[in-house]
Amino acid sequence: MPHIKFPCHCVYWTQVKDHENIKSNLVPIIHNLITENNYDNPFKKDCTMTTNFSEKTDFLDNEMKEKIIWKCLVEMISETNCFPEKNPTEIVISEYWFNVYEKGDFQEMHNHRCLPMLKNGKRYDQTFSMVYILNSEEEDNSIIFKLTGTTIPYVPMLQECEFDTGSVKEIKEGTVLIFSNQLNHFVRPIKKSGRITIAFNVACCFE
Repeated sequence: MPHIKFPCHCVYWTQVKDHENIKSNLVPIIHNLITENNYDNPFKKDCTMTTNFSEKTDFLDNEMKEKIIWKCLVEMISETNCFPEKNPTEIVISEYWFNVYEKGDFQEMHNHRCLPMLKNGKRYDQTFSMVYILNSEEEDNSIIFKLTGTTIPYVPMLQECEFDTGSVKEIKEGTVLIFSNQLNHFVRPIKKSGRITIAFNVACCFE
């Protein structure tokens, strides 16, 4: 029968190639940035962590961006067919930042929804968010994705719809998570100090 399938949220994960080498280079860079700067956490009323969200700097070289972002995005797009209607003609990194967690630190429920950006006269829609788990001393990952404030078809009305990444052993240090920038997620309190993640927002220009 003819039918139409509406787009839905998707969380994709894959391992970054050459993670150990990337980690050995990036962890000292991030710690040096923290030592040299008095970063203000703009979300301190809602969460606790050290972040350069308010003072973003370009601390990744092109080779790292290729391994962490572009290779993983190409893999995700080809495997999930996430653009059934419109194909992106260009994809750009709109912003990225690091988060460093000590024991007990957490992050509140949030999403990365933001307005389209204009670049060289073209409109780029904020489409994907990514989280790279650069360093983690925990066996279980701490990110939880959750749908809230909406009725979900074919799911009992009072049943919550959430994905606890800690239940998937493959999601660990070295993993990149790719998801819709509108999908709510949070980080539960960290059990062991030393967790470092890098978050990315990615925008697409569509044909």
